[in-house]
Amino acid sequence: MFKYGFTNYFEGKLNFIGYEINQVGPWLNVYISFDIENVEILPEGLNDPSALAVYDKDGELQEIIAHDEGVDCEYKFTDKEKEQITSYLQSINEKQLIKGE
Repeated sequence: MFKYGFTNYFEGKLNFIGYEINQVGPWLNVYISFDIENVEILPEGLNDPSALAVYDKDGELQEIIAHDEGVDCEYKFTDKEKEQITSYLQSINEKQLIKGE
């Protein structure tokens, strides 16, 4: 993860611990909880990181947003972290994600 301006950079190895799916209008939001295995102390301004994956009405992944304490934050995911999240999302039942069941 890194803070806007490319500060506080680190490459996290994510250990996924759960998810929650919510339908909001045409959007399907998947909130993802994880621990970061290879980071002992999180950088300043990052206390409880998580992710929000947003799907459109056709089930296409539109965005992966970094959250801290459940809300948008100044951090972004690296490409490798996004790959880990995308792989985790693919492991979740596709029907469940698309239909929001």
